[in-house]
Amino acid sequence: MNKLHALEAYCLVCEKQNFAATARELGISAAMVGKYIKQLEEELGCLLVMRNTRKVSITEAGENYYKQVSPILKKLHSVDQAMSEYNQEPRGRLSISTSIELGSQYFSGLIANYRSLYPLVFLDFHLSNDPLDLLDNKIDLVFRIAPELPDSSYIVQSIAKTKLALWASDSYIEKNGLPESIESLKKHQLLFFNHSIRGDHWLFQDKEETRKIKLPWAWQSNNGRLLNEAAAEGQGIIQAPFYSVKSYVDSGQLTEILPRFTIKPLTIFALYPHRCELSLKVKTFIDVAKSYFEQNHSEQF
Repeated sequence: MNKLHALEAYCLVCEKQNFAATARELGISAAMVGKYIKQLEEELGCLLVMRNTRKVSITEAGENYYKQVSPILKKLHSVDQAMSEYNQEPRGRLSISTSIELGSQYFSGLIANYRSLYPLVFLDFHLSNDPLDLLDNKIDLVFRIAPELPDSSYIVQSIAKTKLALWASDSYIEKNGLPESIESLKKHQLLFFNHSIRGDHWLFQDKEETRKIKLPWAWQSNNGRLLNEAAAEGQGIIQAPFYSVKSYVDSGQLTEILPRFTIKPLTIFALYPHRCELSLKVKTFIDVAKSYFEQNHSEQF
């Protein structure tokens, strides 16, 4: 018995409830389908399928066997398909998610580089500051930024490093003075990035310890660009990754404050589900992303 062919025939019978339809899809005879089922039953020592002239029904043992075997077959087929890509050029849709700030400021050039190398891949980008479930939203690859990631059911790779710091404008500092400690921040106008991953606190590196501190926020938003603009206008102090405020720092609109408490490095992580482990589209995009950030943003990113 060819066990793999027998299992494929059995799973199709369970799904189609029809020997003839199964035979047509596999390109074999209905008698061969029946032979495969009988061989499996003899090997397992239990009845899997009951069949008469009118219909096919799956036994309780058969249902349990199908539930165990079907995911294994699907995984095997996906691995075969992914491995076949290694002899081909990447093609098809690649769905990617990242934050609004990172995506809108830095991914345009990365996309151009990738498309010049792999024009047959259709990139579908989702920019959101809310974490998305990769499986529910059919996302192949996501980029997230954190000091570290908790235990994850996804495969994780490090792409680039940045730092998390406090920023304020010269006009705000001239009017309100510089805070001298974390405690003194409570006397200032603090603009909070309300992000579900970060929680309701700011992060500080105090000697060897990372501290999470909730402070009296003046106001908050879930959009980092809005907070950056408000801080540049002198409305208050923000905590943001350097990549997010780099253009404001370069133009002199924002200055780092309390640098001794800066969190560094923050890491840009690429995450993808195990079903994409062998995907050439995912692999090539991650490789291009690493190269792009190393070449274009390796210093003070």
